[in-house]
Amino acid sequence: MVSLSRNSAITFASNVLTFILGLGTSIIIARVLEPTNKGIYALIVLMPTILLKFGTLGIEASNVYFSGNRKYTISSIGSNSLFYGVTLGLALILIFWIVNTTEMYQNFINSKNLNTSYIWLLMLTLPFSLISGFLNSILIGREKVIQFNCLSILGIGLQVIFLFILLILLDLGVFGAIIVSVVICPINLVLMIVFVNKIEKVKFSFNARLLSDSLRYGTKAYFGNLAQFLNYRLDIFIVAYFLTTTDVGYYALAVGLAEKLWMLPGSIATILFPRVSSIKIQDANNLTPKVSRNTLFIMLLLALGLLFVCKPVIRIMYGFAYLPSVKPFMLLLPGIVALGVGKIFTADLAGRGRPEFGTLAAFVSLAINICLNIWFIPKWGIAGAAFASTIAYSLATLIALIAYLEISGNSLLDTLIIKKQDIQTYFLPILHRLKMLLVDFNK
Repeated sequence: MVSLSRNSAITFASNVLTFILGLGTSIIIARVLEPTNKGIYALIVLMPTILLKFGTLGIEASNVYFSGNRKYTISSIGSNSLFYGVTLGLALILIFWIVNTTEMYQNFINSKNLNTSYIWLLMLTLPFSLISGFLNSILIGREKVIQFNCLSILGIGLQVIFLFILLILLDLGVFGAIIVSVVICPINLVLMIVFVNKIEKVKFSFNARLLSDSLRYGTKAYFGNLAQFLNYRLDIFIVAYFLTTTDVGYYALAVGLAEKLWMLPGSIATILFPRVSSIKIQDANNLTPKVSRNTLFIMLLLALGLLFVCKPVIRIMYGFAYLPSVKPFMLLLPGIVALGVGKIFTADLAGRGRPEFGTLAAFVSLAINICLNIWFIPKWGIAGAAFASTIAYSLATLIALIAYLEISGNSLLDTLIIKKQDIQTYFLPILHRLKMLLVDFNK
């Protein structure tokens, strides 16, 4: 538990720094592009991002799993990852080329004033992004927390610098923001290869048995991860269909800010997955409830605080133009909290080799989310999209919770309700430190 706490703390601290830098990128993009162009930028970036998610085939999850249990060498996993990335990346580019010729796609592009050449620039980076993601999952599986977080911080730091140059100094608008993403992709890949090679040399070879096992395990998590991602992002397309690109800009900002709350559960789930896969079942049964109830408690406190400060924060950081983002942001918070805890349960289940429950939760949630978005958005606009997401996220968490309780045998209260000894772990060190300060002061 000490190691998990240390690794989670390192990852969370890294995410806090990433969050601060990410706010910088968010503010630059929002203020320079303004709501309408921000909406256009969000739609352009979303298209290759969705294709990227379709192309992973669960390889990232299987890389974490097999790196953690050490069934295969890092050399084999890394070498196969290079093959997967190139092959799948080229396949995705071909798929986009086919989609690009369809009338429905062209009508959507033209109706929203999207520049196809900008989308193509991002599509060409897909092989780089896939390989980077696959190699990054090796670092997670081997719990190389410092390296993993260094790469995250460096990536977002470079993004801030490039955005400042291209958007503020050179005033290149949407094109400048796109170029930043294009430039950072190969840089990330080179750094990722360097870090993985320090664990074990990656050779240009191919392991057919690893491919078979990766697909067998990965597909269990793949469809769930894909459905969950669509849960996060498909509503932006539905908003774009029913409303304007300006509304997309408002909603994209609300979603981006609300999802920052997932830093904490994301940090923990990232470490919990490989940890559960490498320890005994009873140890996992003792570990996860403590993690989940503490995560829920902290997220509730953070969400309550944000309810009171979100309006002035958005006004100060992004300007009066983005005040329509406040209402959807507030409506998203309950679902963000719920799914944040759900990430803990799905990470535990995946570590036990049972990612299919996360898949089930994600698909049910996605179906509900699509239906509710189509129903709510024409009535209530972007507030309806936020409310639909909160309902869908909560349902996904409920399904994952039921599956977790059934498999682990743990009680609902032990899993969700904070305990006295948990509170003491927060406050006793603080009280001890204050006492020492008082002693020093009196001296």
